[in-house]
Amino acid sequence: MKQVLLLLIAFISSEAIAQPATPVIRKGFLFGAALGAANATMNFPARSQNQTDLAINWKIGYMVRPRLALVLNGAVSMYDYTGTGRTRKRDFGGIFPSAQYWLSGNLWVLGGVGLGTDAPVFYDIQPDQVAETQYHLGAGLISSVGYEMYRKKNFTLDLQLRLNYNRVKLPEGKTHGFNTGLLLGFNFY
Repeated sequence: MKQVLLLLIAFISSEAIAQPATPVIRKGFLFGAALGAANATMNFPARSQNQTDLAINWKIGYMVRPRLALVLNGAVSMYDYTGTGRTRKRDFGGIFPSAQYWLSGNLWVLGGVGLGTDAPVFYDIQPDQVAETQYHLGAGLISSVGYEMYRKKNFTLDLQLRLNYNRVKLPEGKTHGFNTGLLLGFNFY
């Protein structure tokens, strides 16, 4: 794992150094999506669970200033639910109104508060099982930091580190947990 992390850092550094200084034009509406892996540490009423699985992120928003955007951010962190019924995939994520701020030309931070969710994953639902189609809601927080590795005009590729916390009421009781994710994303400004 250390070797993979070192290679990733070396790649990002070489990409950043090799980039010509082309300014990104950030104005108006923005759209972004990212894919990666997330580690979910969840505390159910009777047990705890720690698992790494797929992470997805999307955002849509508006640049209010050249370095500040207001976005609606959707975070998906999948996990294997083993509470009631069969073992199946679920999403411990949420939808978060957020603010994204660029600290420098390439480095940004994001923070938001919103609706934490525990939801079915569309490809692993048995519709005849009512419990599998249930959405559970609660409160959630999200924070991210990202580095734009490649940029051209109104397009960027970035590496993101995401952390979100949710507290959701499931049939077996209140569940809370943290998700940490490493994602590769693209953005259009």
